[in-house]
Amino acid sequence: MFGRLVPYGANSPEFILLSEGVMHMLYVQLIKKYTYLILTLLLIGILLDPIPAKADSVPTSSDYSLSVNTNKPETGGSFTVTASAVVSELFAFEAIFSYDSQKLELLHYETTENGYLIKPAQGDGEVVLAWSKDGRVLPSNGPMNIARLTFKALKEGDTEVNWQSLKIANRSLQEVAILPDISQRVQVQSETTDPGKEPVITPGPGRGGDVNGPVVPDVDMNAAPQVAVLADPAQTMTLSGQAVSYTPQPGNGLHVVVNSEQAIQEIAASAKGISTYVVKIPELNSTAALAVEVEIASEVLQAIRSKNGSSGFLIIASPLGMYKLPIEQLSTVEHAKVMVTLTTVSVQQAQSMDKLVSDEGFTRSGMPVDFSVSLIQAPGQASEWQGYDRTFTVRTLSAGNIDPGRSAVVLFRPDGTMVPAPALFVKQKDGSYIAVIHGMGNGTYGLITGSRTFADLSGHWSQHDIEAMAGRLLVNGDTEGRFRPDDPITRAEFAKLVTGALALPEKKDGATFSDVDPVSWYARSLSIAVSFGLIEGYEGGIFRPMSIVSREEIAVMLERALRLTGYQADSPALLVHLSDMDQLNEWSKASIQTMVGLGVIMGNQENKIQPAEPATRAEAAIMLKRLLIKLSFMNP
Repeated sequence: MFGRLVPYGANSPEFILLSEGVMHMLYVQLIKKYTYLILTLLLIGILLDPIPAKADSVPTSSDYSLSVNTNKPETGGSFTVTASAVVSELFAFEAIFSYDSQKLELLHYETTENGYLIKPAQGDGEVVLAWSKDGRVLPSNGPMNIARLTFKALKEGDTEVNWQSLKIANRSLQEVAILPDISQRVQVQSETTDPGKEPVITPGPGRGGDVNGPVVPDVDMNAAPQVAVLADPAQTMTLSGQAVSYTPQPGNGLHVVVNSEQAIQEIAASAKGISTYVVKIPELNSTAALAVEVEIASEVLQAIRSKNGSSGFLIIASPLGMYKLPIEQLSTVEHAKVMVTLTTVSVQQAQSMDKLVSDEGFTRSGMPVDFSVSLIQAPGQASEWQGYDRTFTVRTLSAGNIDPGRSAVVLFRPDGTMVPAPALFVKQKDGSYIAVIHGMGNGTYGLITGSRTFADLSGHWSQHDIEAMAGRLLVNGDTEGRFRPDDPITRAEFAKLVTGALALPEKKDGATFSDVDPVSWYARSLSIAVSFGLIEGYEGGIFRPMSIVSREEIAVMLERALRLTGYQADSPALLVHLSDMDQLNEWSKASIQTMVGLGVIMGNQENKIQPAEPATRAEAAIMLKRLLIKLSFMNP
């Protein structure tokens, strides 16, 4: 792909020839020379593909506001300030906020909008945020959360967070400066001794952190080390020691019971906006438990539902890992109990798993952990919970000092097979990593390390991306060790690619087709893909597994996969930036609109996607990789 000349300073004669492969690196070199607004505008210029000339409207903004989740935080606790405005034609902004650094410490920053948020400049009591949309997305119009800032309260007394200035720009880099000049006052209270108010310092669910990918902010996470990667601090509360009881079990196990009466009282008394409740489990005699089982009465789950309008989460945070359970999926009969179990596998099981891992050329790292949820309707009558077989839930494994570039998480299936699992390796303050894993249903997950390449990838434009996918077992080659990157991908190959990347479980009522041999290498993947609505068969009960897949067909299947994960994509109102949009079929327009808006599908140098053309194996794999990164299902 050719580079292009982009000006990088106002009234500057200097130009830089940009290669598309390094377009995210330029602004790092200029960070000392230019303001964050110039960086944002430069980022726009880098991300924008050439498009037909068009006169853009001047950007505007109004109705500025600052809101806070609690105006009476405790010392040592945290609170979140949200800055909002009504905007039009906004494509980038620079916002400056100030605060008293003697009384407050900035813990986390984010914006809820899709785009690129540059790591903020921070001075003594000042933070400068710069943000830009992806070049393929329409400008923002209407109400917008400009920023969310989470602070730690350091000292008792009144203090303020001030929104000093806002600079906005449209797609053509026309700039408007505004002075909102508003503030949000909070009254920091002295810390209480209520153990149920233990602060949980965590990043929120928006697009915070460095522009290069998801990170955990540099904050003190001693209160709940692992919970810090899964929940918004303003919406999280840890149940007190009075609400949880622990009984050691033989073999270094631990039986945990959530005490209904106390837990229900604490949930009912929790602050407005709290939706996530944490059961924190200690280690036994400085030695990690080999099995943890947590018993939760249906009345506790109902209390969370009642508090949050049928929604909310329960997090089990244990030495073995963490399990985040959506309450709306835990619909139980009255007086029933839910049992959540985390168990390390036996030595014999681990040895069998080692064989699977080594056959793929990888090495197991640490002991795999089984995560399961079961329903107890009567003493001694436990049944495996089947409520998660169509919902992605989140769990974690401690990954230590693992190299995320050479590591993957795998799901060990009960039938003795192994598949990759969607996972993001998140770096912690101490330099170690936590694997944040997304998956449906119960399952046993483990860490593996290694790498893989293919003989025919050397020098190919897709080599780096394909090797990154192969290192996570997301793509495979043929029996001769080739990937065949330029071969068109078939329906069977793409079905296996997508279902494997999402680790989707097999359904008992899976579809069958007259032209699919039940023992073929792709039969299972096709059945899973059809059962989850990712792909469809043809009339007459046939699938045509060896038929070639077009680019617009891939867009439709990827958009279905996106919806399956629960991701809410804000699609542009109109199709833009495509020179060949007149060639799109009606059935693919919405999906292509979404995929282009998210940057999963990109046009060529002529701004075309050639929708009816066959997609190559390399193109399909890279589109899937972009989608997984967008979902935080893998590292960039």
